Amino acid sequence: MVNPNGNAALFFDLGGTLVKLNESREIPIDADGNLLVELLPNVAEKLRPLHNHLMFVVTNQSGITRGRLKAEKVEAALAQLDHQLGDILTGWQICPHTDDAKCECRKPKGGMITELADLYGVDLTASTMVGDQEVDRLAGEAAGVAKFVAAKDFFGW
Repeated sequence: MVNPNGNAALFFDLGGTLVKLNESREIPIDADGNLLVELLPNVAEKLRPLHNHLMFVVTNQSGITRGRLKAEKVEAALAQLDHQLGDILTGWQICPHTDDAKCECRKPKGGMITELADLYGVDLTASTMVGDQEVDRLAGEAAGVAKFVAAKDFFGW
């Protein structure tokens, strides 16, 4: 699945890495079920200059399966995030499953990352995963991503 002739990419977790979470460690939603996308400090400032790099978001959103979220609202939130960043994201993958589903896409498995890498010709051995939790590091490792950087270090919190 590694494309040694491909390009290096940055893979980002969503909640707690790029956008704020509520006290339950969930992306907040409004009364209409829209996700409230509020960028964390330094995210836009750090990412906008990297607009010519491949950048992806990989996010577990089991709230879709549980009924808290609607898939189209999560997609809309990612599009809104991309717009806030200046339309610089190359793409994203959303895992809607719970742990019970035993899917290959849910972090800490690397399925979302490898699928994006295959689609976009990414060399995972030259790429970086950025996240705020151990499952993010493990997903990058499972996919064969060369490097993991904690969000707090990447964004300088």
